Amino acid sequence: MPNLLAENLAAFGRLLRDAGLAVTPEQSRVFGDALARLGLANRRDVKAAGRAIYVRRREEIEAFDSAFDLFFRRSTVEGGASGRLPRLKQADPSRARDRSGGSAEKNGPHFTEYDTEASAHPPIRLSAASLDERLRTIDFAELTTSESRDAVAMIAALRPRLPRRPSRRPRLSRKGYRLALRTMVRRSLATGGEALDWRWWRKTTRIRPLTLICDISGSMEAYSRFLLRFAHALTRAGAHVETFVFGTRLTRITRELTYRNPDEAIKRVSAKVVDWNGGTRIGASLHQLNRRWVRRAIRNSAVVLIVSDGWERGDPALLAREMEKLRRSCHRIIWLDPLAGHEGFEPATQGLVAAMPYVDEFLPCGTVASLEKLAESLGRSSLAS
Repeated sequence: MPNLLAENLAAFGRLLRDAGLAVTPEQSRVFGDALARLGLANRRDVKAAGRAIYVRRREEIEAFDSAFDLFFRRSTVEGGASGRLPRLKQADPSRARDRSGGSAEKNGPHFTEYDTEASAHPPIRLSAASLDERLRTIDFAELTTSESRDAVAMIAALRPRLPRRPSRRPRLSRKGYRLALRTMVRRSLATGGEALDWRWWRKTTRIRPLTLICDISGSMEAYSRFLLRFAHALTRAGAHVETFVFGTRLTRITRELTYRNPDEAIKRVSAKVVDWNGGTRIGASLHQLNRRWVRRAIRNSAVVLIVSDGWERGDPALLAREMEKLRRSCHRIIWLDPLAGHEGFEPATQGLVAAMPYVDEFLPCGTVASLEKLAESLGRSSLAS
């Protein structure tokens, strides 16, 4: 197998592993053999072959499709990350015959190094860094149009580790903390009163509910839509997510984000929300949340994610009071600030100063890497009620 093709297959395998698939070297070898037979002219056939080789469960199909589209993407935008990616193609049989001295049918398909006709940039070798490292670390506000599409695909491929909490309903098991005496006695009737099948009660856990409250004011314009994509990924992962957005008013968008297609979900959110890119009234919005939605949508075991840069135009004292009320009504509060990852950042705005005493964690959310870290850290939330 040509070295360049092997390098591309290794990079694609790393990307699939980052998307949550368990990829083995044997799968990459089989995929390489499939490409040698199929060629790269028909993208649909290549994608179908990759699915058959790499995907083992239905839940992995969406992650594979997103990773495949990200890796094999084509863009005519000059200067974008997609435009700098080279594309392999099957060599002309006559050229292959001249190089090898034999027929293409005898020696199998050959691959040229790169097809550079669609790119104005000099060809570069594919690597994990050229595929996703830059997109992971660059701020959302600095992404180009093509890079934004790639970042959205990476967010859609996230598989968050959801927080869990103890369940009140134990389950029967071979091991546990207490004998299931009634069950054992009932089953012993079939064996002459002798308890041969021992059963225990085992403690279980349930997924902890999540509430995401996202700032969509003018200062958050470059970040809010990416965070809504993250909220959609949480919903697709199986979490019970209540989602709200606020600028000058609070709007519940939980139902809109239940649509399976993320583009359709964001389209419906855009049609419903009327205060995009306006002012910021965090305290008033949290007051509406506490007054109208806490008992209906937020349970005392929920983890609340507040996404905002803290630029409050209202009364900071009102924000502090509402944060205190919200803190008593949930399990923990995580404040996400897209600017927190910048060097030298300090939470010095009036809104952040008022809210910080009631925040359990303060995390950045301005890059794909920060959202990946958040998706991983959510599962480490305490199981205590």
